[in-house]
Amino acid sequence: MNKKLQAVFGAALFTLALILLEHYNGGVVTHYPLADDSLPGITNWWGMLTIPSLTWIVLTIIEKRDRKDGSNETRRYSRNPYLLAGLIFGLSVGLLWEFRLEEILQYYIMLPWALALFLRVYLPESLLGFALGMLYTFGGVLPIGIGLILQIVGFLIYLIIHKGTLWVFSKGKP
Repeated sequence: MNKKLQAVFGAALFTLALILLEHYNGGVVTHYPLADDSLPGITNWWGMLTIPSLTWIVLTIIEKRDRKDGSNETRRYSRNPYLLAGLIFGLSVGLLWEFRLEEILQYYIMLPWALALFLRVYLPESLLGFALGMLYTFGGVLPIGIGLILQIVGFLIYLIIHKGTLWVFSKGKP
């Protein structure tokens, strides 16, 4: 079995383990948009579809990008700093939420936008890490939506401010 299928299978098993943990400890959690019970709920069972799909999509994008760059497969999967950074950020956001530290979380969640001034936080592997890190706290749907919003704004910041600043300074040189 190739590494991409192993990663997708691993993500599916991890998601299933968390869902079964919820199931046997009071039931599978349903999240409501804007924390309003009158809105339709999103059950964590959807993670069995979204997380393996996201894993497959992200790894396919990484493979295509790395084929263009000539990177080897070992670096592609195991030593990706954006995947690890996304995972750490997702875990820390989940922990801040679990410990009811919303006053810190409201500022901490903007950290990727500050980093986007210098780094490419919009890469798909950071979204995968973020979603996996938040899977326990928020399930398999909300982290993807939140992560996509963070990445779109991060991409715009990187493109407009970072690249724009470099362009302006390169034009000013004689």
